[in-house]
This record gives sequence, structure tokens and C-alpha cells, in this order.
Amino acid sequence: MKKSNLNILTFLFIVGLLTVKSYGQLARKIEMTDDNRLLGLGTQHIIKSDILNEERPIVISLPHGYEETQFNYPVLYLLDGLQNIKHTVGTVEHLTESGLIPSIIVVGIESLDRNRDLTPSQAGQGIHGGVGNKGISQSGGAPVFLEFLKEELIPFVDDNYRTHPYRIIEGHSLGGLFSVYAFMESPDLFDAFIIEAPALWWNGEEMTEQAKTFFQSDGSLNKTVYFGIGGGDGWGMREELIRYVEVVKQKTPKNFRWLHEEVGDEGHMASRMLLNYNGLKFLFSDLKISDDLVNNFSEESFQNSEQQLLNKYGETARRPAEDYFTLVSALVDNENDKGAITVLKRATEAYPVYVGLLTYLAQLYEKINQKNKAIDTYLLGVEVSKRYKLGQEDDFQIEIERLRKNQN
Repeated sequence: MKKSNLNILTFLFIVGLLTVKSYGQLARKIEMTDDNRLLGLGTQHIIKSDILNEERPIVISLPHGYEETQFNYPVLYLLDGLQNIKHTVGTVEHLTESGLIPSIIVVGIESLDRNRDLTPSQAGQGIHGGVGNKGISQSGGAPVFLEFLKEELIPFVDDNYRTHPYRIIEGHSLGGLFSVYAFMESPDLFDAFIIEAPALWWNGEEMTEQAKTFFQSDGSLNKTVYFGIGGGDGWGMREELIRYVEVVKQKTPKNFRWLHEEVGDEGHMASRMLLNYNGLKFLFSDLKISDDLVNNFSEESFQNSEQQLLNKYGETARRPAEDYFTLVSALVDNENDKGAITVLKRATEAYPVYVGLLTYLAQLYEKINQKNKAIDTYLLGVEVSKRYKLGQEDDFQIEIERLRKNQN
């Protein structure tokens, strides 16, 4: 179907706004120390753990806007937190700005003894990479560490921050091994798992053997799991993950969303940032607008689907701006201007900085002869442009004066 001139012109206008740096990447103030060092990664807390019998440092990174809202936020619990907090916070901010994930709290858990905390059993003499004598004496502490997460750390975070019930755990290598263990040992503790290059060789691939029993149930498992590994990781690591995944394939539970992929040619350590990025995108891939919603659109189904996402992920959940526009474009092509307005109203709430969306909404109001609403929308555009120094106030004012003149 041929697009209307309004649709084509507005599409070019919107795309221009979404790709211009001043619109898509508004600078946000980051706190500085007295000696001008940038902060922004988070705040360190010391958890006095009776379960671990030690003081455990954690770093909590709050999303932009946390202090200005009363929203509740999903939480990502990040293993090897100090090692991974820098790239994870940057990735989270990028994906949040793009609308690919909702705003989340990141809790980085500092590792004090990885071989103790992240291993599910005592290592035998043939431990991978060892000399084959005594193994690792302190290994096998994962059950205690999992209890620490369940009974001390998660309650601390929930008590002190506005958290949404949706929880994620992410781990790499031994952290990936622990994430697999936590998934099968206490599946109700987390809703989603990012498992990166897991050390599934541990003790003769015991996690894979346990999976053969875990996945025997015919019931439902409403969880989302990303299994990722670098394409340049050792073939043994990749093969061990494949063997675990084969168990999942043979008996996939109902409602279980999962993905296994080998990414690029990155080696074991270099893959972490890319796997974090891909993993987060997959966990929240249901934020993308489905073909069914486009092809079988109704205002009720759209509003219900939006509410379902807000219920699942919290008040900051939104779809990518480009997805809203794709749906609006299809509706305008089908001469469903009222439906397009419903979608655009939601899009302007989700992306209050994108004045191009307000422009399109005002044009559609004018098209259906609701000029007062068009004027109100342009007035909102003036406020947004002033607040974020976008330089569009005069253009909006011209449209306001034109509409008011035509009303007289």
C-alpha cells in the first residue's frame, strides 16, 4: 500500500530526530568527587553476612531517574561484580536509552573466593587445570553462597531500594557454573539467567547429569535463560555447553524461553561484554512489537499488551521507539488514525524527550479535526524543547499560531 505524503515526511523527520545526537543521547549529569573524579558506577555497601561469616562488599548502581521517581525496578545480580561492573553498567544504560530493556538496578557482588563460593561441589583430584593431586580444598561452597543470596543479600536490596519482583542473575565462567546451579537448585529465586561461558566441566560435568533429572518434568517453567559463549572459546568449553543444551532440547518445559548461541570469535575472557549485551537483549526481547500485534491490531489488544509489559518489568518498561513508529506507520497506511493516535500517545509517554513524536501526534489530531488537542500537543512540545534545549520552540509556536488563527 502506498504511504501518504504525511506519513513519508513524518517518517523522515522522526528518523532524523532519533539519530541526531542531541535528541538520542542527551547528556546526563554524573556526580563528581571533591577532587573531580567521575562517579556513576554505583555505591559500595558492606554486607555483614552471618551465613558466610565475613563482610561482603557489593556495588549497587541505580538507574537514571531513580531519585526523581517512585518507580520500582527489576534487579540484575551480577557475579564477579568488580570485574564486570564497568562494562555492565555502560551496556545497561545504552540498552535502556534504546528501549531494548527497562531501567534496572545492578547489584555487583564482589568475589572474595571464587573457587569456594561459585562451585557446587568439592573438587576431586582431576580438577581441570590442576596438577591432579589434592584438587581445590575450599571448593563446594555454592550451597552456602546461594543461601547468602536468598536470605541476606536479596532481602537487603529489597528492604533498602524500590525493587520490582523481576530478578536476574548473571555469571561468567565459574559464575556461569553457579548460575546453572542456582537455576536448577532454586529456580524460583530468579526469573531470568544470563549464563556466560559456564565452567560445565566441573566434576565430570555434574550439572549436565543433574539436568537430565531436572528437565524430566512435564510441567511449566516460566523462566528465561540465555546460554552464551564466545566463538573463540576453547572447543571443550563450547562442547560442554552444547551437551547441556542438548538436554534442554530433549525435554523443553512449557513457557520456558531460552537461547543458546556462540558469538563472534572472542575468547573466554573477551566475550563477556558481548554476551552481556546479547543476553540482556534476549531476556527482554518481548519488548519488541510482534507481527501479530501489527497485523491484528486493536486498541484494546495494544493497551493490554502494554500493561502486561508494565506489570512484568515495572513502570519504566517501554518498547523501542522505532517499534512504536513502525506500528503507527502501518495504522496510518490502513487509515486507522484513531489507533495511530492511541499508539503515539503511549510512545510520547514512554519517550518524553522525542519531540518528533509529539509533532506527529499533533499532525494526526489536526487530520481528524481535533485542533484543540493538536494545539495542546504542540504546547507540550514547546515545554519539552525548552527543558532539554532542543531549539524547536519557534517551530512549535508557528504551528500553534496557525491553528489558533484557523479557529477564529
